Amino acid sequence: MLKRKGLWLITGMIFCLLVLAACGKKESVQPQPIDEAVDTCAQCHMAIRNNGYAAQYVTADGKSVKFDDIGCLHKYVGEHKGENIAESFVQDSGTKEWVTLKDATYVDAMNVPTPMGYGVHAFKDKAAAEKFIQEKGAGQVITYEQLQQHEWKMDKSHMMPHEGMQHGDMKHDAKQDHSGQHGESMQHEEMKGEHK
Repeated sequence: MLKRKGLWLITGMIFCLLVLAACGKKESVQPQPIDEAVDTCAQCHMAIRNNGYAAQYVTADGKSVKFDDIGCLHKYVGEHKGENIAESFVQDSGTKEWVTLKDATYVDAMNVPTPMGYGVHAFKDKAAAEKFIQEKGAGQVITYEQLQQHEWKMDKSHMMPHEGMQHGDMKHDAKQDHSGQHGESMQHEEMKGEHK
């Protein structure tokens, strides 16, 4: 009888430990896939392509905020300090796989186009980054820590083409983004419309 009570006691304790372990285990944050039909960049409002350059962060409450270029992600986060970000992700430029921002290796190659011309390319590891440099004949490897000190400059001549959209077609509230470069062209277009 005592043996049976002891067995039940041990079984009960194991069950309680398993329940506690399951409750304490946090589900890992996962990136959401890109939907080219509807996804637009939160910073520049251009269409997002599943092309190996998209980025996103996921908030603590599960909301995904997506970007067409790593530079747009960094600009947006810098301007929205209050966001409760659980995890940030970038696509591997070669494989399009999602990699956490902190775990990726980067290549700074301004003369190799990116969607918004920031020239930063992400890779899942250093070997992939070095292969990219060898193939392109340009760029230098930078770490996540170095990326935090990176000066985000946009080179409009090295932007990837956006299908069916001219850079002057961005939404009105994108005017001030990217150091006013797009704003100038938009104001020019608006003034032309007023004088017709």
